[in-house]
Amino acid sequence: MQKKRDTFVDSALYSLPLQSEVNAVLHLLHAQPGAVRTGLDVGFTNAGVSRTLRLVGGCWMTVEPTQQRRSLVAAALGQETVLSLGKDGELPFEDKQFDAVVLAHGVLSDNFHAGAIVKECHRVLKTGGIFLLTVAYRKPLGLAAVLSGRRMAFGAAESYTESDIFHLLKDGFDVLGFRFSCRFWVQMVRQWDSRRRGSGIRGTNTIWLRILYRIAWLMDLPLFWTRGHQMTVYSRRKGWRSKHVSVLGKHTPVSDAILFNPRREGSQLSLDKFK
Repeated sequence: MQKKRDTFVDSALYSLPLQSEVNAVLHLLHAQPGAVRTGLDVGFTNAGVSRTLRLVGGCWMTVEPTQQRRSLVAAALGQETVLSLGKDGELPFEDKQFDAVVLAHGVLSDNFHAGAIVKECHRVLKTGGIFLLTVAYRKPLGLAAVLSGRRMAFGAAESYTESDIFHLLKDGFDVLGFRFSCRFWVQMVRQWDSRRRGSGIRGTNTIWLRILYRIAWLMDLPLFWTRGHQMTVYSRRKGWRSKHVSVLGKHTPVSDAILFNPRREGSQLSLDKFK
């Protein structure tokens, strides 16, 4: 148990939203019944995160979407090779190479690009491998979203609802659970920090910002029952089968109705375990 605690993110090194994002990923990786022998992480916004994931064990590879990101992460990892994501989302690996793939928020820039990257992640995963995806959670009527003018936080490309995720992953994955973080007050600090970064103001990762995040986290404790603005998706690879959407009634696709069925044994067990 001590080893698992030691692999969680040091609060002195990362902002609170990034701590929450990576800790959710680590929690789900540790919860797997078997060890992760080969893993791949794609597109995290902090160079040290890839190094943290390696503490889980196994052999890990890293892919970054830009040459600048590739250089930063390569410097953090020392002698390890960091590879580049292709222009259309291609991953530079042969089929079925990894037990786990972790895709960070900020990589899914639009629906077409998102679909291509997800399909590539499926291709390089072994049968039954796990796919962890971190994204911004869309709450169009949420007060924090309204007050921030629905601007995306720094590093995030698109926001998704649970329904969007089921639709995005329906062809090749079973979605087994969600973990949420960044509730109201933490999200407000996150948006404020994003505006500072966008204005080119330096010194955003200071001790004062960490203190501000900690105060916001304490203020969010009574809101534990709400869903935050950051979502980590836990899914498992199955055979790829493109689904043609049929419609039940006026609005609900048949595929979504099946995927949301709470009586499916695997989904129910996983949702109970990872809430």
